[in-house]
Parts: sequence; structure tokens; C-alpha cells
Amino acid sequence: MKTKSILKLLIVLVFIIFSTEGKSQIQIVSGMEGGTYNQLTHDIQNIIELPIDIFTSEGALDNYQQLMEENGINITFLQYDVLLAEELINPRVKDRIRVLLPLFLDEEIHLIAKNDDKINSLNDLEMKKVGVGAITQGTKVTAQTIKNRTGINWEDVEISSNESIESLMNGDIDAFFYVGGAPISFLQTISDIGLDKIKLVSIKHKKLNDIYTKAKITSGTYTWAKYDVFTYAVPTLMVINISEISDDFKQDVERLYFGIKNNVNKLQTEGHPKWKDVYYENTTINWPYYYIPEKKKTESGK
Repeated sequence: MKTKSILKLLIVLVFIIFSTEGKSQIQIVSGMEGGTYNQLTHDIQNIIELPIDIFTSEGALDNYQQLMEENGINITFLQYDVLLAEELINPRVKDRIRVLLPLFLDEEIHLIAKNDDKINSLNDLEMKKVGVGAITQGTKVTAQTIKNRTGINWEDVEISSNESIESLMNGDIDAFFYVGGAPISFLQTISDIGLDKIKLVSIKHKKLNDIYTKAKITSGTYTWAKYDVFTYAVPTLMVINISEISDDFKQDVERLYFGIKNNVNKLQTEGHPKWKDVYYENTTINWPYYYIPEKKKTESGK
């Protein structure tokens, strides 16, 4: 019996060793493959000498769900409106989730339609079939917020943003929303369908002015859009789940924090173009921060 007990213990120990081997303490769920969050996370990994495990997801809502599960995921990017929507469901979410960095990125709300005269404004979506993203995407939250605020009655079509362009060209939908930091890799690579077949539509409505920031997607951001588009943007936050974090993990988070903060210039020159739009103050963000003392200036990445 004693031999069997020892054998069982050895098996458990071997399992623990191999199941944790190669895993870092910093595990970031980054978002959809090729999306803005995914590229930003890989940029961070490239400039910081800190082991970081990166996982993809199906979108911002999936990011949130993974962050709240006990699966080792501890950091992610989230749209602020997604966080606020989840707080309405679970008011205690503020006890677990903190804003990691005073570093904000605005994700532009893209509205894509066929290049014809049917849809030229937000109001033209009335009674149309509109792709609003999959249930796992933050785009769906934003589209629903716009619909509720404006009262424009379109038909929601839950479809992944990456699948929307095919549905648009097939006539299954009339337009679709996509929330992401411009330029979005996916939207840059769809020009093979023909530069004259799709367009970006400006979004303007007085009932959106108090919840989203006015933004502009400049001419040439996408090869098929040689014109300025006026729209809105959603603040994006890098957040951390503070539940049951160890002292060792806190040290790694500090290295990550200063690694990003001290290398923003490098990220802006070598990383995704969206790094050039970062800013450090946003009075509209009403959410607690994960506090790291500024007096300890760690030389991150070295």
C-alpha cells in the first residue's frame, strides 16, 4: 500500500511538472488572430525580455470571459464599453478587474458597405441586414449600443467580422460593423475583391456624442478608401485580473508595466501603427487602476 501511495504521488508530481513546464506567469489573451490586440501583444513580447505566453481568442467578449475564468489567463485588452456592459451584469467585476496601464488606445468604429448609393449614412441602415460581429466580439456590444442609442431599426446578423466581407459581397447582408484600431490587418487585405466594390461609411449621430469619442479614418489608411471617414472610437484598456495573484507574479507585472511604459517610443517606431495614437489621460474612464509605485524605475527588458 505504501509503495502504491508513493507511486501515485510521483505520478501527480510528474504531471504538475510537465503541465507547467514552459509556461510563464504572464499569460495574455490577445484577441483574434491578425487583429489589433493580437499585434499589439506580439509587439510587447518582442521588446520585453520577459517570458510571455500569448493566446488568441474570438474577440473582446471572449477576452473578458477567459480573463474571468480560473485558467491562468491574467491580462488582456478590452473595449471600455464591453467592460461597462459586463459590469451591468455583474457589479462586483470591479473587485477583480483593474486597469493595468494609464495608456489608452482608441479603436475606430468601421462601417463597411457595398460601393453603391444604398447606404451612405448610419440612418440608411434602417430595415437593412447588418453584420454586428459574433457573440464573442466586442463589435457586437458596440453595434447594440449604437442601435439602442439611435433607435435605428436594422436586422442584426450575428456573424464573425472576418466572415462579413463574403456575406456582404454575396448579398446576405447590406453592411457590417467592425471595431478595431485602424489600420486593421483584415481590412487591409480585402482589396483583392476589387477596390471599387466596397466603401467605408461615415458615422454621425448626436445621441452617440456622449458615449464615444469622435474620430477620423484618414484617406489612404486602407488602399480601397481614398477619402476621409468621420466616425467614433471606443477606448481600449489593458486590464489585469487581480484575484489570487502571487508576489512573484506581481514582480513580473511590474516588469511588464515598466517595460511597456519605458519603451513606448520603440513600440511606436517598430510596432503596429496604433502605438502612435496612445495617450495617458482619459477622464471618462471610471475604473480602478492596478497601482505600481513610480519610484521604482525598473530597467525593463534588460
